[in-house]
Amino acid sequence: MGSAFDSSVLDKVALAVEQTARVSPAEVTIDTRLADDLRLGRLGRMRLAMNLEEVFDLELPNDVVARFVTVADIVNYFSRRYFRDYQSRLPAVAA
Repeated sequence: MGSAFDSSVLDKVALAVEQTARVSPAEVTIDTRLADDLRLGRLGRMRLAMNLEEVFDLELPNDVVARFVTVADIVNYFSRRYFRDYQSRLPAVAA
C-alpha cells in the first residue's frame, strides 16, 4: 500500500463529507480542508465524526477527530486502520 491513498477509503470519506457538508462527493479531493473549504466548525466536525463512524463502523476518539485538517488526514487515519503496512503520521492537533 505504501504512500498511495486507497480509493475505497477515499470514497467512504467522501460519502461521509457529502452527508455532513452537503457537497457532491466529486467535489471532495484529498486536499479539501475541513474548515477552510467545507466551513466545518466544531459542530460540523462532530457531525462529520458521527458520519465517519457510521460509514466505517467504528468509534473515533475525540482527540483524533481534533487532528483532522484535510480529507487526506482522514484517509490516512482510516488507511492505517485497515492496512497494517500503510505508513503515515497523524497531524498535530489543530489550534
